[in-house]
Amino acid sequence: MHRVNHVHNEKSVGTVLSETKEELKEFLQTRIAMLKAEIREKISTFKYAIPMLLGAAVLVVAAWIVLTFAFVALVAAWLPQSPFNWFWAGLIVAGIYFVIAVGIGWFAYAEINSVGVAPNRTLEVLKQDQVWIQNEARTA
Repeated sequence: MHRVNHVHNEKSVGTVLSETKEELKEFLQTRIAMLKAEIREKISTFKYAIPMLLGAAVLVVAAWIVLTFAFVALVAAWLPQSPFNWFWAGLIVAGIYFVIAVGIGWFAYAEINSVGVAPNRTLEVLKQDQVWIQNEARTA
C-alpha cells in the first residue's frame, strides 16, 4: 500500500516535460527582455553621441571650406606684412577649427567607447546561466 501512494505522488513524464518547457520559455523571455532593454540603453547613448560625431565632421569640413572671412582678416592683420598674409591666416584659422573638431570628436568617441557596443550585462547573465546549467547537469 505504501508503494501505491508513492507512485501516485510522482509526476508523469509529460507533466515534467510540460513544466520544463514552460520554465525554458520563461527563461528565454527573460533573457530576450534583458537584451532588448540593454540595446535600448545603448541606442539612447548613440542618439546623442552620433550627432556629436557628425557635428565634429561638419566642423572639420568647415575648417577646409568655410573660413570665416573676418577671422582670417584679423589673423592676416596680426601677421607681418608679406604677400602670403592671407595664405598663412587661412592656414591658422583652418588649424584652429581642426583642433576644435578633434576635441569634440574625441569626446564623442570616449562616450561610445565607455558604454561599448556589446550587450555586456546580458552576456554576463548568460554566462552565469551556462555555469548554473553545467552545475545542475553534474549534480543530476
